[in-house]
Amino acid sequence: MRRQGPAARLVVLYAAAFALASIVLIADAPPQSNRFLAELYHLRHVLFFGIGGLIVLELTALVGRRWIRKRSLYYLVAGLSVVVMSLGLELMYPGASGFDGERFARNVLGSIAFLATSGALDRPLRREHDWLRGRPRRVVGWGAVLVMLLVMQSLIPIAVSYAGRSGAYPRVVDMTDSWQQRFIEPRDALLFVGMPPEGWKSRNNRVTAMVLFEPKPGSGVMIHEPYADWTGYNTLQVQVFSLLNDSRRIVLRVEDKRSEHPLGDRTDLPLAVVPGYNLYEIPLDQIRKGPRDRKLRLNKIRRVGVFSTGSDEPFMLFFSDFRLVDRPRPGSAPN
Repeated sequence: MRRQGPAARLVVLYAAAFALASIVLIADAPPQSNRFLAELYHLRHVLFFGIGGLIVLELTALVGRRWIRKRSLYYLVAGLSVVVMSLGLELMYPGASGFDGERFARNVLGSIAFLATSGALDRPLRREHDWLRGRPRRVVGWGAVLVMLLVMQSLIPIAVSYAGRSGAYPRVVDMTDSWQQRFIEPRDALLFVGMPPEGWKSRNNRVTAMVLFEPKPGSGVMIHEPYADWTGYNTLQVQVFSLLNDSRRIVLRVEDKRSEHPLGDRTDLPLAVVPGYNLYEIPLDQIRKGPRDRKLRLNKIRRVGVFSTGSDEPFMLFFSDFRLVDRPRPGSAPN
């Protein structure tokens, strides 16, 4: 009876995690506001069955301990349960091409890795099996962690992108760095990366983003999920270089909402791009006042983009990173 209290508390803990995973499981569609959560949605069954297997493990220990004396058999019951649940999912909700063997294997391997990790940390199981001590226990534990990492490896590059975004701040957009790539959405435009024009001396031969705009209004690139908090700075700096013989008009768009919203409820700033080097230093107060009936929330920036207002033919512009700076205000003493 001494194990009943701790085991019961574990069931409560697992049940809470199970309820949380269930919310993800029954969601109608992947989240659109966060790339990490969207990928986690695609892996939701691994979490669902993994946590479900742990619950079956503890329930078996509570309910069946009078008939099942070996704790290792609890793990066997839990392992079989996740296999059956995973198989049931594939039979009830097959993929577009029928039985999804890859998803079935991923769910089973991930769930068994959850149970193996629990087993490596389970003292009663180690007392029951002397071989599960020392190096074998560490091998089982780290092997289970490695399997979980392999099953959920698609989350790793996304997490690296978010880390790169945070490390680059106060650069909020840099279309040349690898961490930015998964956040970029070209719209009727092509994005290239290459060396800057010879006349752009400030780039110092660093790799530069080139955007080829189609000859239609609204062509350009949208960058999702830039670093969201722009407070603490007063200026957004944008550098553009043009090899064209005449000027072009583009629009800098800044949004603070998760979904598309109409003109007037966002900031659209027209920029006149002349041949050669162009430096724009845009006060954040001007960006904040962009929406018609409200102020843009500078601590919750969701998207930034550059778009063409229209042209008779395709044209290309070169872009440096978009950077937040803190310019001294007129009349203020320098630090």
